[in-house]
Amino acid sequence: MRKRVMVIVSVVIFLVSSMLLTVSVYAAADVQRYTIASGTMGGDWRVGMGALGQLLNETYKDKYFFTIAATAGGTENVRRVLSAEYQSCLAHVMTMAEAWKAEGLFEGNPPFKEMRVLLRTTDQPLGIATLDKNPIRQLSDLEGKKVNLGPSGSGNLFVAEAVLGALGMLDKINPGYLNNTSAASALRDGQIDAVMMPGGPWMSPALQEIAASVDIRLIEPNSAEAEMVTTKVPFLYLDVIPANKAPGVNGDRDRKAFFWSVFWIARAEMPAEVVYDMLQVVKENREVLKNAVSYWGTAGPSFGSLLNLGIPYHAGAVKFWQEEGIDIPTELLPPEM
Repeated sequence: MRKRVMVIVSVVIFLVSSMLLTVSVYAAADVQRYTIASGTMGGDWRVGMGALGQLLNETYKDKYFFTIAATAGGTENVRRVLSAEYQSCLAHVMTMAEAWKAEGLFEGNPPFKEMRVLLRTTDQPLGIATLDKNPIRQLSDLEGKKVNLGPSGSGNLFVAEAVLGALGMLDKINPGYLNNTSAASALRDGQIDAVMMPGGPWMSPALQEIAASVDIRLIEPNSAEAEMVTTKVPFLYLDVIPANKAPGVNGDRDRKAFFWSVFWIARAEMPAEVVYDMLQVVKENREVLKNAVSYWGTAGPSFGSLLNLGIPYHAGAVKFWQEEGIDIPTELLPPEM
């Protein structure tokens, strides 16, 4: 009798365990999974999207699961979203323009007409930095020097080459292609002479870290250099990094730099509800997010450069921003609405 009871108990335990496993597997299968491309290790895109990804997964753990993928940067991001390998990413406006039109680096690909915008994260400066002890005072002084331009596939590299190309200096430097963390370390250790690195929004976290132990200085373009670059590279404009917003020599005053816009984009087929929910998390956690990377504090809709390109907002983003009292221009409404 006792043996029979033990058998029955064992069977019951097995059946209950099987039911729980089935429910668990079903629930896991029911969670929608998405991959968002971020950026290079040590870069502000990786830090900012990593913080958002954690909040998204905590908030919607029974509904969605988001993988935040490290990449070489903006160009690789758009390539992976264009190919539908990933569903969303951060992207530089110039990379978006080339993918949208199938030009430049995206020549030979189909025009990326499934691209949709969620928000503008920031207008980003190109930090051109050296150690203060180095005798590099203007961009022309980079001639013959070891200059890191950013990893292959990154928007960082795209912009750095555009600036040096406009100045006729691209073939006059010794280029490096390290990621942000490695480049900052190499600059600190004297292995390279200068780096060209996007800010986050004012200075890359990797540069901020080494600025705690060595004196760094931003190389500001002079008026002639600025005119040459902005004339030949229309997606760039000259502005200033405000005083006390980034470390380094002369950090207590405004410092000139080249700027451009960065957007958060997604594929059109990403469900509108998912995009809407992601933007809600940004709205409800701005204080937490901006402590990770400051651009989340001011991220929001922007239309100027998009109107010139004709790249529309995502249907889920349109709903979200309209509820926030912001009118999306008719030209930027997606055809699926």
